[in-house]
Amino acid sequence: MITNIIYIFLISLILILGGWAFKALISLAQGKPVEINLKNPLNLKARWPKEPKEK
Repeated sequence: MITNIIYIFLISLILILGGWAFKALISLAQGKPVEINLKNPLNLKARWPKEPKEK
């Protein structure tokens, strides 16, 4: 049981680090600076509906 949890953690860590590295390589290839955001490492944004504007 604990082994499975450790494997899930390791796979997640590898995917996140690989995504960071891939994003950095793309930025370097385009000549852009590499930005590292530790608060939001996967650059996820909230997608819930915004409040309707009052007319």
